[in-house]
Amino acid sequence: MKKINSVLLSLGIVAIGIIVLFLCVYLLPILAQEAAAVHPEVAYLQYPILLGLYATAIPFFYALYESLNMIYVIERKSLFSSSIIKGLNYIKYCAFIIIALYVAGFIILDTANAFPPIMAVAGLVIIIVSLMVATGSVFIKNVLLKFPLSN
Repeated sequence: MKKINSVLLSLGIVAIGIIVLFLCVYLLPILAQEAAAVHPEVAYLQYPILLGLYATAIPFFYALYESLNMIYVIERKSLFSSSIIKGLNYIKYCAFIIIALYVAGFIILDTANAFPPIMAVAGLVIIIVSLMVATGSVFIKNVLLKFPLSN
């Protein structure tokens, strides 16, 4: 039963990665072109915004990789492994990088007077989810640190 759960969890993580990759490759450029056509006064921000969104995808995919790696370690070794603690730290750092990039993007768009409300709501949702992921990884790491770890 443990093997089935880890396979399903791994498939879920891979599916999330494929969906986000599809959004990055196909949907985001189309949405950026449509937004530039509807709002020509801020069309010059089309590519910087896309670049910022792609920059946030890098730590997201790395966090997914670390999640898959942690599933592998738990499956092969133990939950109480030092590599699990390292993986949780990396996921926490990735979440903080995503938060920092979105806050920087908010500031840049606000100073350029090109900050539509729907972007603010979507960005806030991403920031809140990233903050929850960072908090969860810190909590799990602190719980695991109460037990003796193996290598």
